[in-house]
Amino acid sequence: MSENEEISRHSWGTYLSFGSYNILWTIPTATMNLFMFFYYHTVVGLAPIWILTVVVINTVWAGFNDPLIGWLTDRNFKWTRKWGRRFPWIVIGFIPQSLSLIMIFATPELDPANPLPVMLWLLLSLFLFDLFITLVDIHVAILRADKFRTEAERRIYAGYWGFFDMIAQILGMMLPPLLLFFGATTLSYTVMAAIMALISIIFGFTFLSGAREDKIIIDRYYSREYERLHIFKGLWVVLKQKSFLALFAHYVLWLAATASIMTGMIAYLTTFILQSNDPDAMIPFLAVFALGSLISIPVWLKILKKMNNNKKTYVIGSLLLCALVVPLTFFQTDIDLMIIMFLVGFGNGCVWTIGMPVLYSNAQDDFVVRTGKNQKGILVGTWALIGLATAFIDEALIALVFTLTGFNAGIPDYAALVASGANVDLVIWGIRLLLGIIPASVILVGTLIFWKFYPLTQDKVLENKAKLLELGF
Repeated sequence: MSENEEISRHSWGTYLSFGSYNILWTIPTATMNLFMFFYYHTVVGLAPIWILTVVVINTVWAGFNDPLIGWLTDRNFKWTRKWGRRFPWIVIGFIPQSLSLIMIFATPELDPANPLPVMLWLLLSLFLFDLFITLVDIHVAILRADKFRTEAERRIYAGYWGFFDMIAQILGMMLPPLLLFFGATTLSYTVMAAIMALISIIFGFTFLSGAREDKIIIDRYYSREYERLHIFKGLWVVLKQKSFLALFAHYVLWLAATASIMTGMIAYLTTFILQSNDPDAMIPFLAVFALGSLISIPVWLKILKKMNNNKKTYVIGSLLLCALVVPLTFFQTDIDLMIIMFLVGFGNGCVWTIGMPVLYSNAQDDFVVRTGKNQKGILVGTWALIGLATAFIDEALIALVFTLTGFNAGIPDYAALVASGANVDLVIWGIRLLLGIIPASVILVGTLIFWKFYPLTQDKVLENKAKLLELGF
């Protein structure tokens, strides 16, 4: 690494403020991962197959919507010279993004004979949530790569990223159970969502100062004559880019396994395996998971610096995570469950810390070098599909397992499960498989795809940076 690589023009305050975006993004997504399926399945009473149907429709819509948003907004407007190309869209979108969380958890009462009104409510809510979170996240992701240019800056930022994301996960996973003041009712979940949305908005304002684009970044937008990248040509380049697709595949499968399936099963774990009706019962397990993740951040960053090989470090951490997740299926007591959760958090810290701030930014650089244009919106818009693809995979697997094990909708607790006449042991084993073996298998598939196809060696990363300098970007 050259001497210039070690120098950053950004203050610690910029890293700190920009890192706080993780709270703005993670609070609503963590809340949804923890409770959306559980809420619609056990509280509202919507069958898993209908939840999956809504998610499929939303995913198909997002397949067109998200890349289009990236392409339409990735150009200079009359305000760009003063405010930047990314910052105005972030300001427009972050408050509606947070408020749309309330709508998701404020569903009308379900008529068992006609689930369509509730399905349409959920679909509209997801449409709005996806629209605004995509609008914000696309421009934050591009700005992250534009603001932190060197490998040293990206690794510094990775530390702030990991820290704030852990804080966000703690807030997103531990606060909601504490905020269910009125028990298992729609009102309780609506109040919880409103409080979480307010917290998200507050941290959104702390993020804005770090999100401002300075003159150096703005000048890059005007460094070459602007010739807009055609949307279909841009999509074709994205689909041919191995670095993007390999990372995309791994990140989708990792998120589906950890942030969606495993997190979504925590409520089922405490309610049906541990047989507790107290939402607070899940907090100790989430706490030790978060503690393991927090402790792992400086460890993984030190390993990354020593190895100086992004891909190799990422693969090692991901394989370790696979091995650590499997025992979640077989835990016997609260103590061994907490130990396993701590270790899973430690292994998860590698992917969490390195994937987005380092590897994703490198993939964006690769796209700019391949196209010769500083227009990454269509690539990042495609990346925005991760949340929807993740939701599709996890809801499909959960719906499949619950259908095969006979776990019907509208069963709020263990006593009701027994009274329903279901095969209780089979239902419990379905939940256990969704906690461990199934997510471990999903992560392993993603890891093998990434290991086989991700082409960006450290030499290639530095070569791309040299070409970006030649292009004026």
